[in-house]
This record gives sequence, C-alpha cells and structure tokens, in this order.
Amino acid sequence: MSTHLISLKGDQTLQEAMEFLETHHLLALPVVDEKNRLLGLIDVGVYLEEKIDVASSRHRSDIFQMIGMYVEEGKKVSPWKGYRSRMPWIFCNMFGGFACAVISRVFEIVLAKVLLLAMFIPLVLTLSESISMQSMAQSMQLLKRSHRRWKYTLASLIREWQVVALLAITSGFIVGTVSLLWGDGIGPGFTIMFGIMISVYLTSTIGSAIPLILHARKWDPRVAAGPVVLMFADVLTTLIYLSLGTWWLL
Repeated sequence: MSTHLISLKGDQTLQEAMEFLETHHLLALPVVDEKNRLLGLIDVGVYLEEKIDVASSRHRSDIFQMIGMYVEEGKKVSPWKGYRSRMPWIFCNMFGGFACAVISRVFEIVLAKVLLLAMFIPLVLTLSESISMQSMAQSMQLLKRSHRRWKYTLASLIREWQVVALLAITSGFIVGTVSLLWGDGIGPGFTIMFGIMISVYLTSTIGSAIPLILHARKWDPRVAAGPVVLMFADVLTTLIYLSLGTWWLL
C-alpha cells in the first residue's frame, strides 16, 4: 500500500478541497483528523456542484446589474447605500418617460385623429425594448471575450444586425397585418408596420453599441447599459412611430 497519501484536514475549507482536487487531478480525497484517522471523503461531485453554483451566482449577478442593480445590494445593512446606488438609474427611466410624454403631447393631433396608433403604442414599445435588450446582452457577451480581436467583434455585430433585421421585418409585418382587423384602413396598418421595423432596428443598433461605448469609457456596462438602453428605446421608438404617423396620415 502507498504510504504517501494526499489528504485533507477536517478544518480545511471547501475552497481548499476544490483546489486540491483540481491540482492533483483526483476523483476523491480522504478527510482526516489530527491523528490521521479517517473522517470521510470529498469527491469530484462536490467540486462540480460548487462550480455550477458559482456560475449561477455570476449569471444572476449579471442579470441584476443589467437592470441597474448590484446583486450585493441586498446584503447591505444601510438602506441609504442601496438607495444611492440604484436611484440614479431610476432617474434615467423617469427621464425617458417624461420625454415620451412630451413627444406624445407634440403629436397629440395624430393620436386624436387615429386612435389605433395610440392603442398599439404599448406593443410597439415592448418590441423595441425586448429586442434592444437582447442585442445589448449579445454585446455584453462580446465584452467577456476580451482576447478576441476587433475583427471578431465587428463580425459578431454585423451578424447581430442581420438577425435584428429579420426580427424587425417579421414583427412589423405580423403586427401591421393584425392591425388591419380593426378596420381603420391600410394607412394606419402600414404606419404601425414600418414604425416597428425602423424603431426596432435603430434601437437594437443602439443596444449593441452602448455596452461597447461604456466599456471604452471605463464605466461598468453591466450596471449602466440596461437603464440607458431602455431609455433610448422608449424615446426613439415613440419619436419615430408618431413622426411616421404624422407624415403618413395627416
């Protein structure tokens, strides 16, 4: 029998156990007390479960940070610290909402004349927000691959814009066609269709660009990108949608 055994002491941490398993390429390690009496074992299954837990934790953190919130905020004792870290991004959303209200006021004539446009505003905004956030998430993934060259980044962005173009065309065509069922004529239907196509493509392009811009400015894109992208998506979509309706229908 071998007398030189690699073992763990009972008071060592799980992190140390994982490092031993990885360093020595073993499937299991015995755990012993101070007199080298066997207490139990740590096997590779614990190592894999711990790795998965860490990956899940990082994924949850990224999701929270995309909406302008550090996941660690929930562990802080002081409510004031949590307020100060999150309120600036709430102001960002407020600004977007106020801007949309002002734009709607400017274009109140077309909204009063063509009620169908007002009915579809929530759906148009939802499509722009959803697809722009998806594009933002793709850019965030590119930032994690810092070893990639700029040619790879550019190729990935072009591929994303091609996907967005297909999504914009499909979404605009479906919603525009369904809007014809309200019987307000082909004009509002075309306005809704092209409004969705144009706004989705532009806001998604911005969604792809903002994380890269923030990263270049040395700001944390995980925290700032989400609220900023949503603000731009709401404001630009409302402006494009109502401007197109005014030009086409009045």
